Parts: sequence; C-alpha cells; structure tokens
Amino acid sequence: MIEFQNVSIAFNNNHVVLNDVSFKVHFYEKLAILGASGGGKTTLLRLILGLVRPDSGKIFIDGQDITELSESELRTSRMKFSIVFQEGALFDSLNVRENVVSCFREYSNYSEEEIEKKARELLNKLGIEEAIDLMPEELSGGMQRRVAIGRALAGCKPKMVLYDEATSGLDPLTADNICGLIRDLAEGEPPERTGFIIVTHKVTDAVKVAERFIYLRNGQIVFDGDIDELRNTADAELRVFTGELHIAENIFDRRGR
Repeated sequence: MIEFQNVSIAFNNNHVVLNDVSFKVHFYEKLAILGASGGGKTTLLRLILGLVRPDSGKIFIDGQDITELSESELRTSRMKFSIVFQEGALFDSLNVRENVVSCFREYSNYSEEEIEKKARELLNKLGIEEAIDLMPEELSGGMQRRVAIGRALAGCKPKMVLYDEATSGLDPLTADNICGLIRDLAEGEPPERTGFIIVTHKVTDAVKVAERFIYLRNGQIVFDGDIDELRNTADAELRVFTGELHIAENIFDRRGR
C-alpha cells in the first residue's frame, strides 16, 4: 500500500505544488490522478519513488516511511514500481532490443540467452517484436511508448506501474491502443493483479483504464471517487474539466440510438 499523510511540497520561490495531501492506494488499484498542467500530478509520482522529498508530512510504502531513507535504502522501495515517463525516455543510441535488455541485465541474474528470450517474449506481448532491431528514431510515437512500457517491466515484476501522461502527444487511435495495453497489463483480480497509477489531463483516456479518480486543484485533493461519482460531481470547476467526457458520452449515446 501507498499512503500519503499530510504531504506538502513547494518549488521555485515557495510555489506550493502539493498542500497537506493525504490518501491511500493499494498496489492492485487502477487509479488516475487528474488535474491541470503543473498541478502536482507528476510530483506525486516522484514522491512515491523518493526522487524528491516532501517539505512536510510522511509517505509510507508497504508500511515503511520513505521520507528519511538514504538513496541506497530507497532502492528496495523503488523496486516495487516500474515507471513510464511522459516522453518514453528511451536511450536514443540503443536499438529496441538494447533498451529492453539493459534493464534485464541490471535487475536480473539471467544469462544472455535467457535475456534474449525474455526480451522477445515481452516485446511480443506488447505487439512490437518485429521492431526489435530498430532505433528509437525509426519508431512511431505509439511504438516508442510501447518500448518504454516494455523497458519499465523488464528485469523485475513490479507491484505497481506508474504512468506519467502515457498518452500525451499521441493521436487518438494510438492513444486508444496504449490505453488497451495498460488495461491488458493490469488484467486479473485483486489483490493478485498489478495495478497502476496514471497521471493525465486527458479525462477520456483516464476513464478507459481507471476505476478510481483523484482530482488535484491548487495542490489539494478536491475529489476522490469512482466513475459514477466523477460523472455526477457537483463541483463546477471539475465539471468543466471533465466536459470532454460528457461530450464523448453524448456522441456515443446518439450513435447508439
């Protein structure tokens, strides 16, 4: 379980990013963190990984307070997660195979033969095995994102996957394919399944994958609930933010008739 207790953090001349934030999430949950750009969504992921430390409050991972751990002590906590960064963050000088196998080499004791086999199995599961010898610059945006997901999953079996704007910058069809992949990777029933946290400002993509939604405004949680509660929220600003969801559903309803 991840637990934030009264977490606050500020950057750049005391610009408050998160203010007294508290919530709990089980590793098997499918959670979307919503909010405007610059609203603290990515900072939440960085705090979970211990890449930044809060100015106040505590963060517990599996019951352990990570806010005072050293870098070496944080390694064990970080191994519980895999993260897919917003732009994929692939190694430009390495082909698809090397981007994936580098993580197997770092985090596992497999032989080179086993690494090659597992890399191909993983890329096949992601639908991109045929691109194994290509360089990142030769890949479409969607394929780059799939490789990034593959690299995030290589070498360890995470308790939870963290997605930072996983569909940002992608065309609607490719974004829909990535959403399908995220759903597939979280298949199964709790508590055995590997859950995820996805941070995004794209509400229509969030509802395709998540079961729980948190909305951040001015550094605070102003909504925490399921899809029905999100659709029926009385919060005026949140209804504006989720407007595209209502538009999409209205179009679907009309076509369905």
